Amino acid sequence: MKRLTAVVLATSLPGVGICNTDSDLWDLSLAELMNVQITRVATGSPTPLNRAAAIVTVITAEDLRQTGARNIEDALMSVPGLYVGRSEPGYAPTYIFRGIYGSLNPQALLMINGFPQKSLPIGNKGNVWGGMPVESVQRIEIIRGPGSALYGADAFAGVINVITKTAEDVDGTKLGVRAGSFDTYDAWAQYGGQVAEWSVMFSLEAGSTGGHREIIESDAQTQFDEDFSSIPGYQPISYAPGPINAGYDHVDLRVDLQRDAWQIRFGYQNRNNLETGDGLAGALDPIGSTYRADIANFDLTYAKELWDGELSLVTQLSAYFASQEPVETNYLFPAGAFVGSFPDGYIGNPGHKEIQTTLQQFAVYSGWDSHRLRLGIGATYGDVYETTEEKNFEVDLITPKPEGLVDVSDTDEVWLPEKDRTLYFLSLQDEWQLDPNWQLVLGARYDHYSDFGDTVNPRLALVWATTPDWTTRLLYGRAFRAPSLSELYTISNPVALGNPDLDPEVIDTYELAFNHQLENGQSYGFNFFYYKIKDMILYDTSGNGVAANVGERTGKGVELELIQPLTDQLRLNANYSYQESVNTRLDDDVGYAPNNQSYAQLNWNVHSDWHANVEMHWFGRIQRASQDDRPPVKSASVWNLTIRRANLWGGVELALNLRNLFDKDWRSPSWTRVEYDYPNPGRNGNVTLRYSF
Repeated sequence: MKRLTAVVLATSLPGVGICNTDSDLWDLSLAELMNVQITRVATGSPTPLNRAAAIVTVITAEDLRQTGARNIEDALMSVPGLYVGRSEPGYAPTYIFRGIYGSLNPQALLMINGFPQKSLPIGNKGNVWGGMPVESVQRIEIIRGPGSALYGADAFAGVINVITKTAEDVDGTKLGVRAGSFDTYDAWAQYGGQVAEWSVMFSLEAGSTGGHREIIESDAQTQFDEDFSSIPGYQPISYAPGPINAGYDHVDLRVDLQRDAWQIRFGYQNRNNLETGDGLAGALDPIGSTYRADIANFDLTYAKELWDGELSLVTQLSAYFASQEPVETNYLFPAGAFVGSFPDGYIGNPGHKEIQTTLQQFAVYSGWDSHRLRLGIGATYGDVYETTEEKNFEVDLITPKPEGLVDVSDTDEVWLPEKDRTLYFLSLQDEWQLDPNWQLVLGARYDHYSDFGDTVNPRLALVWATTPDWTTRLLYGRAFRAPSLSELYTISNPVALGNPDLDPEVIDTYELAFNHQLENGQSYGFNFFYYKIKDMILYDTSGNGVAANVGERTGKGVELELIQPLTDQLRLNANYSYQESVNTRLDDDVGYAPNNQSYAQLNWNVHSDWHANVEMHWFGRIQRASQDDRPPVKSASVWNLTIRRANLWGGVELALNLRNLFDKDWRSPSWTRVEYDYPNPGRNGNVTLRYSF
């Protein structure tokens, strides 16, 4: 995979090109900037790319094609220090940076074109996610470490910014189809070109998958069956051993319109008949439990230059809509649950709708010698305006409702009251060129939330061009994670109650990074980090289940990366990362992510039209959290192979992708209710046909 280890430009505006002068260099993609010298960092003197504020991995559209990635999770597995696991509710993918993990993974911020994709009720990208296909993706930028000084809440452990394609990226008409294992079928159509005076990109993808059917040996109901086995006449009711349920249908639409200083983008994601993996309560449900989710994004950008290009102004308006609703009855536990108290099954069907709108203004001023200033101001209004729920159990969780299944949507028993949230922010950042070899980046962002108060998050980066080939960076950043609405306001669940007095989680991260880059394309780097987390939000397990700021963690580690051209046609990319994340209150490993992991890739241009790519993922043992006495998750190595034949005829390309080539049994850690963890797909593959004209 052609990969760039670089830095986030402290004044860049994600996904926005704002100038046509040499200051354009601040708005090019990180991958493009690798091949140029920045001529106006602050003083106007030439400055290489790696003089800025944070370490970033960039995955390009060509990388995605070379490795045969079907969704962004396939690609993110190659990033050092990032582990792609599975969450407890519904087998949704989790993005665990440097061992930092909460039960619903809200500590990782996912963005599309620089705009956050996060659900107000839960605080993450949404539990009904189903992945994101990559045919409309131009690149993915992954920041390891804090980003709240730029991006605000939840840029806590890391940031994943998915940049979608423009008319220039598509440049014509492209069609594609894919068929593969697990009854997986995808098709897409794209257009990029001029329509009247507008540059237009249109992309439509649709498909379905039955999902892999690896076996769950033991689930939460299995444990209940064992507990009740001494009751005379009791018969086990668990569906385990049984296959995990990971199928779904999807539609993904992306539109990008550009004209002069204007850019308009629209996105729509539909996930239908999305199965809930091992079940929302950890009990297999092969007869129901499917959801539908709709997510829509809109953003409008206007950019203008003043004062001979010394001042750039960017105004942005964006909107985010999300809904989640059950398609079929959601059986949390099967028929006969709780020793027959629920003969029709233990049923809960939660749903919600929300909308978020943001108006923000950025100004970048480069007219002051040796400085480049970035000012941002904005406001966001979010409203969870419809929460729904049907259930057949009382709020004590164990007593059946006499009338059976009841709609409690407009009562105090609904899973979350309808709430809104307002955010105002102000950010300021200065890139100060101390001399041609030294740069100091200072910045801070102030956020005010209507429901929990204020937070200030600073950043500092000292960058030293040690030699023409070596760069040394000393980085510090603070970040925060805002309490989700469910952590603040849940009132109907006696084992997980909200707490309106919560403070945000806070992390301080320190990094020392070195990078050596040679003209032949060879580069290597190593990065040391240490972080400390305070006020982590956990639920009290002593009896009342109230959310509280009681968690404290520390972490340390190192990340190593190598890009090595072996011949003109063969290139090796490799990385290794080590992390140790400790729950300081218990003096124990946090668990849920490997302490050691590595990745290697060989990309071989066999011939002008033939290409081969081999990937190896190795995951070390994964420790358990405190009070989980199961043995660690075993280490595993997983190999993938992709072979492509371009110009098969005309503009046709044929690709064969084989994943988990050696059919390795590898597992993602689960909570104790799924005793033997989450099995990942065995050997599988697909064939892709692309046509461009």
